Amino acid sequence: MKMVYYGKQKLQKLWAPFAAGGQLLPSMRAERQNQTPANQAGTERRVQKFLHADSGILHLTKALAVRPGQAIGDYIAGKRKEYYEPLKYLTFTVGISVLLTTYFDLMLANSADANPVSVFVAKHIDLIFLFSVPIAAAFSYLLFLRKGFNYAEHLTLHAFLGGFRTVFFLLVFTPLVVFFRQHYSTILFVYFSMWIAYVAWANIQLMGGPKWLTILKTIAIMLLTQVVISIFIFSVAILYFRH
Repeated sequence: MKMVYYGKQKLQKLWAPFAAGGQLLPSMRAERQNQTPANQAGTERRVQKFLHADSGILHLTKALAVRPGQAIGDYIAGKRKEYYEPLKYLTFTVGISVLLTTYFDLMLANSADANPVSVFVAKHIDLIFLFSVPIAAAFSYLLFLRKGFNYAEHLTLHAFLGGFRTVFFLLVFTPLVVFFRQHYSTILFVYFSMWIAYVAWANIQLMGGPKWLTILKTIAIMLLTQVVISIFIFSVAILYFRH
């Protein structure tokens, strides 16, 4: 019960700036009123592009939710006006992940008894998320070499997948950890299982071939990436705490 109450308090505090009937707070309204017409127009254009129904970030997120391999394949094939850019999508969603991770201490099973490595990971989770993309792309390139995609195209694939990972963070991992942190290990297992299944589904759509082989290669990519990241984290953490 304490965990549930703690989670509700966190959520209420996080969304407090958007309270008061969905209106902006006075300071935010004043800031908007002080903008020049040109600045306001530029801001509105960026927001419209960002949320555009046929090419914005929401359109891309929906496409990655229902047909990830096909959507990424379309982008690689040159149909790029229809989708938000992968690097921008990745950096934006990593920012959201960092916000959630920092605010709710998502990388810590128990905030009171956190070990130094866990604290280090939580502090630098944005770099770890970004670092994992080129590593996963490298293993993907090697294991799917016969499919004819170059490394840059595998990098595009994993930039999109890495960006969509925030959806899993938002809908699966975050609420479960906030309200049921005492089952952290089980939640982590469920989260990674669902994520591997999703990446395998995307690879099946994009790569084709025998499904069982694609699933095995996907698992291998995820495990190898995790091993490299773990080695990197422990190596950096050792150097970090030495100084």
